[in-house]
Formats: sequence, structure tokens, C-alpha cells
Amino acid sequence: MLNFVIHTVKMYLTLLILLVTLTNVYCVSDEIKELMNNLHKTCVGNTGVDEALIVNANKGQFEEDEKFKCYTRCIFDEVGLFDDDNKFDVEGAIAMLPDEMKDTILGSVIKECGASSTGSCQSMFELNKCIYKGAPDLYFLA
Repeated sequence: MLNFVIHTVKMYLTLLILLVTLTNVYCVSDEIKELMNNLHKTCVGNTGVDEALIVNANKGQFEEDEKFKCYTRCIFDEVGLFDDDNKFDVEGAIAMLPDEMKDTILGSVIKECGASSTGSCQSMFELNKCIYKGAPDLYFLA
């Protein structure tokens, strides 16, 4: 059962990263769109975030809103990107990148931005801002 859960988390993470990196460049399958829509609905439901804040973040406008900050944390939490100490799993995130993306700016940006990230809402908010700043063309918040 544990192997199934780990496999499922890895699958969701892989799909999330693929969507994040390729949404604005390639067509995304309906299955991935549905997965991301479900992730989005879960985190909107869990946090009560205003949808406009998510739209604005995709344009580089990150507003200081506690619900939005916790939404950014929820996205990473739902795909299993926190270790047992509640720290952001940088190496896990990079390992899940498609091979062709591991040596691109995105991998470097995730490593740099995530190095000191914790599991707090504020920390995940800062991580998202940092990733956007380092790789705006590859950034997408579900």
C-alpha cells in the first residue's frame, strides 16, 4: 500500500511539474488539465482563496494575502513536496522534472529558490515569487 501511495504522489508531482513547465508552450492533454483542475479545486476549497489572486500571480503579481499564501503551500503539499521535517523537498522536485528540463534554468531556479524553504505558507509564497522571478516564461500556478 505504501508503494502505491508513493507511486501515486510521484505521478501527481510529475504531472504537476509537466503542466507548470509546459502549459504556455505546448498543448496539455485533457487528463492533465483535469488533474490540475482537481488540484486547484481542492486547494481553493481548503483555503478559500480569491481566484483573482491566482490569475494575478500567473502575471507576476503576488499579493500579500494569507489565504493566497496558504494556497501556494497547499499545491505543493497535495503533490507531496514536503519531507518528514516539513521542509520543501528541493531534490525531490528537481528529480521529478522531465530529463530535458533538469539542466535548464528551471532546475537551477528551483534549487536556488527552494534551498531555505520551509513548509510554512509564507515560505511557499516566497518560493513561488522567486521561481516566477527566475523563470517567468516557465511559471504557472494551477
